[in-house]
Amino acid sequence: MRTAEDRHATEPGGRIRFLMLFLVLASALAFWSAWRSARPIRGTAEAGVLSLSAHDLDGELSLEGPWTVFPGALLSPTDFADPKPPLPQGELRFPGTWKGTAGLTDRGEATFRLRLIPPPGERRMILRLMDIHIAYRLWADGNLIAQSGVPGRSETTEDAHRSLVLAPLVLRGEPVDLTLQVSNHHFRKGGVAEPILLSSPGVAEAARARSWVLSACFCGVLAVTAIYHLSIYALRRHDPPPLYFGLYALLLLVYAAGSNTTLWLAGEILPRQVPPAAMEGTALLSYVAASVTLYRFFLTLYPDAFSRRLRVASDLRLPVFVVAQAAFPSFVAYWVILGLLLLTIPLSGYYIARMTVCVRRGRPGADILLVGCVILAGAAVNDILIHAGAIEGSYLVMPGLFAFVLFQALTLAMRFTRSFAEVERLSSELEGKNSVLRAEMEERDRLEREVIAISEDERRRIGHELHDGLCQQLTAARLRCSVLAENLSGQTGFARDARALGGLLAATTEDAYALSRGLWPVEHDPAAPGPSLEELVRSVRRDDGVSVELHQDRHCAKCANPHATALYRIAQEALSNAMKHAQASHVRVSLTCAGDGRVELIVQDDGIGRIAADQGHGGGLGLRIMAHRANVIEADLSIADAPGGGTVVRCIAPCSRGAAIRETAR
Repeated sequence: MRTAEDRHATEPGGRIRFLMLFLVLASALAFWSAWRSARPIRGTAEAGVLSLSAHDLDGELSLEGPWTVFPGALLSPTDFADPKPPLPQGELRFPGTWKGTAGLTDRGEATFRLRLIPPPGERRMILRLMDIHIAYRLWADGNLIAQSGVPGRSETTEDAHRSLVLAPLVLRGEPVDLTLQVSNHHFRKGGVAEPILLSSPGVAEAARARSWVLSACFCGVLAVTAIYHLSIYALRRHDPPPLYFGLYALLLLVYAAGSNTTLWLAGEILPRQVPPAAMEGTALLSYVAASVTLYRFFLTLYPDAFSRRLRVASDLRLPVFVVAQAAFPSFVAYWVILGLLLLTIPLSGYYIARMTVCVRRGRPGADILLVGCVILAGAAVNDILIHAGAIEGSYLVMPGLFAFVLFQALTLAMRFTRSFAEVERLSSELEGKNSVLRAEMEERDRLEREVIAISEDERRRIGHELHDGLCQQLTAARLRCSVLAENLSGQTGFARDARALGGLLAATTEDAYALSRGLWPVEHDPAAPGPSLEELVRSVRRDDGVSVELHQDRHCAKCANPHATALYRIAQEALSNAMKHAQASHVRVSLTCAGDGRVELIVQDDGIGRIAADQGHGGGLGLRIMAHRANVIEADLSIADAPGGGTVVRCIAPCSRGAAIRETAR
């Protein structure tokens, strides 16, 4: 049977996998929508003439042509107004590249013409021109209606600019001649990469606004993802995967905002002074750097599944791109970029294969990331093949990256869920162990207090037995010895020995009484909680001949502190140290209890000081015993040198009885 702990560990995983299935379906729907949205009606022309009467002009119509081609020339409408206009030398369908058409190569210039035959009546239309390589002008019946960059006959005279332009076009029921002048001396292939669309007003604008809104949302997701992961790394620097994924999201943000995938969203935000070439170069650099960073993310996340040698090859892509951009003409750099993009296809297969291995090994979150890798790989292959001109279609990089980022966020959420569950489990175990430890400590303190109480009772018993037993017997023996000495007064030698024996018995008796009083003063009131300081001070004065001064300021007439015995023993040890080690001639003992819940004991002598006394006898057991007694009653004990010389022992102990009496009096 599964335990509650097992159910707790597996239920979040089940919910996450359900969410993963939902995201897969949502991603598939997004891909399908993106693919279907890029399917306008195709308008087919004959001999460079396209009739619009058979088409619905309320939607979008792709002006595929074929357009007539005038290769190697940048012709304007005035050139076609000449009595002997240039003759076309071929036809080209849009979108497409012009290489091989009428002798054109990858680089060069050409002019294209298409005649539109509109239906009767006046209609205002919009022409959408997107990503024409790489500079162009468009005329309608001799009027310049659109331009991007400046077409030229060389790389120096051409001002390259890839952009999106919405050009107004008025149809009045008469034929309209479209003249498109295109030059390409920078990009690797010349031509028109995107279809030229004709639509009614509002359709193209709405599509552009919708694309920019979605692009802004996507860039916002990337920005939040980057900030979130980089913040996690700032808090946990020993865990590098969030760093690389945060950088990956940040670099993708720069790439997406400055590329055709978002219709050059950055161009609408940044100042117009920013050169388009610089913006596009930065976007391409960010894309290559993001690819390099992605491999490092996988390598640090699953180091035993990804090759470190392949990381070196992956990292080389960035310097290769930088060198190509800096040292070679731009059209060569674009070929290098294409080669780097094509390397992404086998690398995507490697990601999928290694993530599959991670799933089989049971790596946490590998199954979720594998789905994200498959989606991203599919989108990347689609976009690369479109960029290479191998297929036609719509770019899917945004939904692919969006899905991958979501699945990585889901993986991170699952890791955090498991981490939090583990923290809660460990916290629960720690709380249980702390409870056991507290109980053990309380039991140890209770046993220590019980041992001290038993020790004090034993001292009391031994002291009384010494006083009532041995001391009385020694006193009787001393008296009998005195009588014997009187009886032997006529015998000088025996009388002297008897008197010496009597003196020895008298000294022994005094020592026995002193020992009895040290263990427990027999004069002490048995009903009191412990022996009194007055008895201790009198004993020290009598036995050691040292001046001892006692000051007491007590809130209670008779001390009711349950820790009185422990304070007595601390004072006893402090006085003993002052007599034996500090060489004191005067000692001041004070006991202060103001009824505020604490009692303060101070023993101060005028001896040689604590450091000198410690050096004289190398430290002793007495100080440790005092500290132990203070710890048992939860008192604060301090031993320091007095300002004018000597040693000060201060002990502040709690006094619950005094505080209770004071509260009752109020």
